[in-house]
Amino acid sequence: MQRRQHPSHPNRTMIGFGVACLALGGIMGYFLGSMNNSVMEISVSKNDNGDNLRRSLAVLDPKTVEPRVAQTLEPPPEQQSAVENNVREVHVGTMCRCPGGLLGIPGYWKEDGVQTNIVQPPSKATGPVAKKFIHHMPLGPHRGCNCVKSKYAEPSGDVCLGPLKERCPSEDNPYTPRLNWDDMPDLGVEQKLPLFLGVLSYKSPLSLNATLHDWRSHRFFERVGAADVFVQLNKMSDMDAEVVETHSNQLREEGLPPLNPMGGPSDNLHPGLAIGKFCRAAEEHPLGHPNGENLLLFLEKDWHLYPNGPKGKLANLEDIFHSINALVQRGVHYIRLQPPKDFTPERKIWNCPALGVQWLCTTSHQHKWTNLPAVIDCKWFLRYMEPYAMLEDPVMYGCRPGQMRNRYTDWEHALSDGRVAWTESNWVVAHFAPPRMKLWDHTEVDH
Repeated sequence: MQRRQHPSHPNRTMIGFGVACLALGGIMGYFLGSMNNSVMEISVSKNDNGDNLRRSLAVLDPKTVEPRVAQTLEPPPEQQSAVENNVREVHVGTMCRCPGGLLGIPGYWKEDGVQTNIVQPPSKATGPVAKKFIHHMPLGPHRGCNCVKSKYAEPSGDVCLGPLKERCPSEDNPYTPRLNWDDMPDLGVEQKLPLFLGVLSYKSPLSLNATLHDWRSHRFFERVGAADVFVQLNKMSDMDAEVVETHSNQLREEGLPPLNPMGGPSDNLHPGLAIGKFCRAAEEHPLGHPNGENLLLFLEKDWHLYPNGPKGKLANLEDIFHSINALVQRGVHYIRLQPPKDFTPERKIWNCPALGVQWLCTTSHQHKWTNLPAVIDCKWFLRYMEPYAMLEDPVMYGCRPGQMRNRYTDWEHALSDGRVAWTESNWVVAHFAPPRMKLWDHTEVDH
């Protein structure tokens, strides 16, 4: 079966993957002298829809900038020979570092990467093959990192991000570095982790059909770079199967891979089991990550993309999912594509922007799990959450009408009342929250 391929993003792939609250150092030395000219102030008011931040990317158009020639760094021969037949290339950008209180917006990568001197040997932690890191240099002014004033930026505790200075100045170093301090590679963030869509449907062929029509009308699968689309059909009916087959045939006619249906007439997987099933399918997929570092966009069958308009931000889908790719690799395993719920105290919420996209963060202690649209780190879910999903015991049954009689686990409630170690774990949870931006519209057709 033909599978969905990763899209390439020549000259559009976002560089850096660092933001002010996560940075390790300052930006380049010459930036100090031109702070008044290169720091852009963006006032974020209640009427701001985020376009100001997007407009600031115009100065980073690679067509207007002459690419910078970087030194090629070859790995030591002894490292290279040891792994030449058992190695994969890992493509990374350059850290976008800004002083505390400024928001970093990265520009574009140079299409051709250069070798670093790093070949990381295999391990149980990093995977069965060696990793050879390829560094893509930035395009644009300010080393491809635009620092802007924004209420979404957080101050930093790094002592070098206040005065923006290198701790060990290069003129004091008797040796010639291979790298420049202001062009440090962002080694912790791969260019793109595989993203799979997992759709859960229960006796709702009409809602599923309407949702698939909506997603296809917005080219949703292609724009988020979906490696494949899994559809779990609980209590699958003939109409369910017909809906999936009809859309699969239309996707084939458009030159796209078909949907990947799962389930059967007797299946009734709760969301926890469905997510585990999707993540395990991603691990076995030809486009899955070799170390299992797959992302899953989990959606129930009745979530439409919010229509274009004053609040609709479909034009930024690609940027949003680039940002998610960085967030996960910065330690956020559960990313809700909704604002935080009102029950979370405001003092327990902090800004955690990534690649110029605004996110708010809480801990799992302060915000419950929901079955609303979310991107989930599969490796994390299988390690920490799936065992609870597999717990077949009456204590896990839901108390909504019919759930106990049908021995059905209410996954959302189980994570909210202490049966699953969610509150106690203090996982970081990110919430999509740019001003006046909305991604989803709940549209139920069958009920």
